[in-house]
Amino acid sequence: MLNFSEIKLVHIDDHLLFAQGINSLIGNETFINELVHAQTLAEGLRIVEELQPELILLDYFLPDSNGIESLRLLNKTSPSSKVILLTMESNPDVMEKCRREGAIGFLQKSISKKALLEALNNALQDIPTFPITVQSSAETPNSPLNILSKREKQIADLVTEGFTSAEIAEKLFLSDLTVNTHRRNLIHKLGLKNTAQLVAFIEKLKFSEKGSGV
Repeated sequence: MLNFSEIKLVHIDDHLLFAQGINSLIGNETFINELVHAQTLAEGLRIVEELQPELILLDYFLPDSNGIESLRLLNKTSPSSKVILLTMESNPDVMEKCRREGAIGFLQKSISKKALLEALNNALQDIPTFPITVQSSAETPNSPLNILSKREKQIADLVTEGFTSAEIAEKLFLSDLTVNTHRRNLIHKLGLKNTAQLVAFIEKLKFSEKGSGV
């Protein structure tokens, strides 16, 4: 199913038995060159910094951190790594917050091996895997926002929430210049003139799609 080879995967979870189960399920898959387990975020950060893995599986609940803070630190330590939450947490608001913090997926620990492999495959292709209840209007099939990149969608959401470029840069571990460049690009792609039009456009789009049942 997967067309990738020799990737590194780090699994951060303090439940050793579950981690051993994941290793048994996918540790021998031919596309995985190295699968490393960490029981705390601190340990995971050290491993991630050294390996710079393509994929990270992350439990939301860790002895030394919660999922939101974990995501921020992991993204800062290895910006190119794709992070998937694999957890017992099921609160849609939490899932949405993780999506906004840059997670590429959010999975329940009851997931099947097939579904897990599909999520890993999606992540490697930069395709999000989230429950339908937390998919934003930016991810609906016919949304005009589909012309935007993943990063542009993140920034568009944060702009709509009232965050400044400096605040967005801090949240996403980017420079102010990079954020401003993304803002200009997404405004241009949507055929708008300024940030005020961008905010009004997205809010109107979300309202119309909610009203249509999308």
